[in-house]
Amino acid sequence: MNLPSRPVDQRFEGSDRERARLTALLESLPTAAALFQRDGYVVTANARGRALFVVDEHAPLSAQHYKVVLQQFGAPALDAMRQALNGQPVDLGLMPFGRDGRIAELQLSVFDHDLLLVSAADVTQREAERARAARAELELRAILDLTPSSVRVVDVSGRIQQTNDNAAREHESRQPLTVRELWELDAPHDVANQRPLSFLDTPAMRALSGQTVRRQILEVRRLGGRRVLESFASPMHGDDGRITGVLLLDRDVTDRERLEQLLREQEGASSTRPTAAQNEQELERLVEERSRALIALQEEQVRERRLSAVGQLAAGVMHDVNNALNPIMAAAYLLRHHAESPEAVRDYADRIRKAAEIGAATASRVGRFIRQEPVHPGGDVEVDLSHLAEEVLDLTEPMRLQRSSESREVRIVRMFSDRAITRGLPGEIREALLNLVQNAIDAMPDGGTLTVRTAVDGGDACLAVRDTGVGMSAEVRERAFEPFFTTKGAKGSGLGLAEVYGIARRHRGTATISSVIGRGTEVVVRFPLLAVSLPVAVVEEVPDTLPRRILVVEDHDDGREFLRRILQGDGHDVVAVASCAEAREALASLQHAPFDLMLTDVGLPDGNGWELVKQAKAEYPAIRVGVITGWEPSVGPEEADGAEFVLRKPLRAPELKAHIAGKHTPAQTIE
Repeated sequence: MNLPSRPVDQRFEGSDRERARLTALLESLPTAAALFQRDGYVVTANARGRALFVVDEHAPLSAQHYKVVLQQFGAPALDAMRQALNGQPVDLGLMPFGRDGRIAELQLSVFDHDLLLVSAADVTQREAERARAARAELELRAILDLTPSSVRVVDVSGRIQQTNDNAAREHESRQPLTVRELWELDAPHDVANQRPLSFLDTPAMRALSGQTVRRQILEVRRLGGRRVLESFASPMHGDDGRITGVLLLDRDVTDRERLEQLLREQEGASSTRPTAAQNEQELERLVEERSRALIALQEEQVRERRLSAVGQLAAGVMHDVNNALNPIMAAAYLLRHHAESPEAVRDYADRIRKAAEIGAATASRVGRFIRQEPVHPGGDVEVDLSHLAEEVLDLTEPMRLQRSSESREVRIVRMFSDRAITRGLPGEIREALLNLVQNAIDAMPDGGTLTVRTAVDGGDACLAVRDTGVGMSAEVRERAFEPFFTTKGAKGSGLGLAEVYGIARRHRGTATISSVIGRGTEVVVRFPLLAVSLPVAVVEEVPDTLPRRILVVEDHDDGREFLRRILQGDGHDVVAVASCAEAREALASLQHAPFDLMLTDVGLPDGNGWELVKQAKAEYPAIRVGVITGWEPSVGPEEADGAEFVLRKPLRAPELKAHIAGKHTPAQTIE
């Protein structure tokens, strides 16, 4: 970087006393600050500025230029500084700095007609807290909208701060802004005491006084008529224990109450008939009606639990997907602004690829949780549990070292057998073991011993993880494999051990837990033992040297275009279409020069990809067929008849090229 040079005597013209005064003034500021002359050289800086800016402590400040001092804030800060020195207005704000993702808030102002003041504050923690708060708000919004009841959040003054969609639909003519307006619109009637409900006796006001209201039956004016509600209210407390607001939940039980009332009336009428009450047919009718009512009530409760589970799953998935999308958007922005730098382009492209793989892993995680059928033969490979355990211990080494430095040491004990070999999906078994090791380290906040053991027990290949941590109670142990059950509070999703259990079941194995409070926990996962070692199929990036004529069937525009470009880049002749009808037309039109390969999606706008595969193989037996799908590839051999390989999106180009070149062992499913 070429910087202007000048004699020392032309730099800051003020006296040493004036410079000392300016330095003392900057020291009184709560942020990093530096004064610059109009030629860009530093006049003085406070201690925070010398620590945050790029300042050479071995050189005089007056010899240091803003292009060096502000260089860690990047081109936007340097451009803004240049404009300000030229007398142009500038607008600075948040910008990244350093290599660890920190964020600074920069401000630039004219100190006097000769000097410019630049101040900066590290707001990384503040922005992270703001992002976490925004994410929590979105997750709460999603959960509230999935809840079948009406929900209102009220502050301590009685103002309604938040509602879900069900609550917003109850008073379409005028939305209540306070609990008093809600009381006026509802005109509630206390069903138990058979009297109008006063404002001070409403669930909201009782909760604001510190009471918890459970299942108060009210008749209110909502949805254009009189409805019966089960009303719940709970006070919310701040860190100091004071009430900060109220959570109101109203469940509409009008239909259930009417049914129960009808049953009571029928039972009462039956009791007045001395002979008819004994009639067998009437008794059967009453039993049948009561059974239907109970079944309907049970189904409603099951629906509510299912919606609650879906809400928790959706919130977790939204959190993970947003985490994956954030670096993709940032890297795409930087890629656009640094397109002239090949090194930067490669770096940002790698970051985008890694973030996309994290998003794909999230989709696979949800798919594995939902899917329960066993792994189909042909999609699995030989798995050495000892080798896999060594990989996972290497991956979790930073976590172990951090825990050791924070408190006492977490020691590792390896007890591996060279015969603990099974068949399965390495990615899933690695994920299960990673969950177990992370849980074990979390269970030892004061340090301890982590033992990872592989062994052969009868016809099983066993994988065990044991810690010497806090242990589990009998109640926690019984629910440990239950989805969404967690003892980690906001830090846990409750899916870790549920995934372990599901992965063991899919591999025709079992998972068990033994634990003692204060002495630790051991989880043992058993897989069917592989008696004879089979060769492991390896996907290699093999160049396809023979150009082929390929038909691509993909309804997603961007996906179709990028796949076409990848294939054409390898010299293939590619025809890309978006539907089954267009695919059949393309196959028929090129009978004189038939296609060598057809790549098709499964979900197409006018049909199913598997049906298209069968039709293509029936009419053109010589054509090779590959299936690319965004769904979890869970088909068996009979369903995938005709397809040589099945790949899951997001597509990995080396794997696709290997299949096109015929260098990959055909399989029915590939994870």
